[in-house]
Amino acid sequence: MRPKVKNGTPLHGPPLCESCVHAHIERGYREDEVAIFCEATYPDHRVQFRVRECSGYLETKRQSLKQMEDSAWLLMPRDGKRVAGFVRPEDAGDEHHIEIELERLNES
Repeated sequence: MRPKVKNGTPLHGPPLCESCVHAHIERGYREDEVAIFCEATYPDHRVQFRVRECSGYLETKRQSLKQMEDSAWLLMPRDGKRVAGFVRPEDAGDEHHIEIELERLNES
């Protein structure tokens, strides 16, 4: 009889490095031709095994606050009389039909 361990260490799954900002991944044509280098440490080091957990992990799909601020749109009415924002559909009438000009600010 083999004991069953709940919430034990998983034996499979994608390596954490594949979705990390700090990973430099080189792949060859064969399945076993993979070299992963971690750039979260100094000096960079080669990762010798599939990583399950890492203290320096930073997901590539997650943006920093600065990146979100850089891509955000500022809603400003053309004149100072109107207020920028949203109106509930039941409150909207002909008087709420406002054209707003959107501009993207580049602070480079």
